[in-house]
Amino acid sequence: MPMPAESLTPDSTDADIKSAISSSIKMCMDEGGKQDQCVAIAYSMAKRATGGTRSPEGRIRAGLEKK
Repeated sequence: MPMPAESLTPDSTDADIKSAISSSIKMCMDEGGKQDQCVAIAYSMAKRATGGTRSPEGRIRAGLEKK
């Protein structure tokens, strides 16, 4: 079953990216993956799916730092 991060596009919103990454991490871990590996896989898939034109990692961290 494809992970949610694979369904992202370059036009995906920040909220869509965050949700897809989170869901992908959970799905990977539910299948027995280690957390650090699942996080890396999900971010990599999201970056590839969005065309590498945006950095979901940076956008998420920047959003958390604003709080």
